[in-house]
Amino acid sequence: MMATDKQQLSGAVRVQPSRNGLAMLGGAGLALPEKRWAIVRVANRRDNDVDNQLSRLLIDHWMPLRKADSNVGGRRTGSPGCPVWTLAWEGYLCVKMEDSAEAWHELMAVKHVRTVLGFNGRPFFMSDDKLLSLKAEVATLKPSSGKPETLFIEGEEIVVVDGSFASFPGKIEKLGTGAKEGRARVEVLIFGRAVPVELDLAQLAKRV
Repeated sequence: MMATDKQQLSGAVRVQPSRNGLAMLGGAGLALPEKRWAIVRVANRRDNDVDNQLSRLLIDHWMPLRKADSNVGGRRTGSPGCPVWTLAWEGYLCVKMEDSAEAWHELMAVKHVRTVLGFNGRPFFMSDDKLLSLKAEVATLKPSSGKPETLFIEGEEIVVVDGSFASFPGKIEKLGTGAKEGRARVEVLIFGRAVPVELDLAQLAKRV
């Protein structure tokens, strides 16, 4: 499993009719190209920027958010009685696209969009039902706290115990060092496919 970059996508997607052509197809009662959910990786701390741009372009998307503890670092955040929302899947958004050269070109032209998760040069797609399952997982998450007490090694099989991937199994690819100490690059098995993500060690537990 790997992230599919812009060059790979440009050579991998199938050419579909233009927007005008799609409108004519729809008007003639013909089936339009199917839209499915892809997972895009965005630049660090640019989730909201990409979210706003996709909204302006009328591109169907989902930025995973979850309720967070209003007490952060000993300081209360937000207004009394109002929930605090935080990114549940920092650096990733789900986008519903048709698999066409024009659609992927439009997506990759969005500022701060970096890669699309995929395999062998093809995007990894999810159905509406699978996205609803992921949304249900996010809706039940609780904020994590504390620091990891267990040492992990690269190649070790784990299970995610907190965050948007809670309950999914996976394997540690690489442990973070320096500024990324306390984090790890993990291949998480989602719906039978390995998806590479970066997680805090506090979100992981050894698989028994």
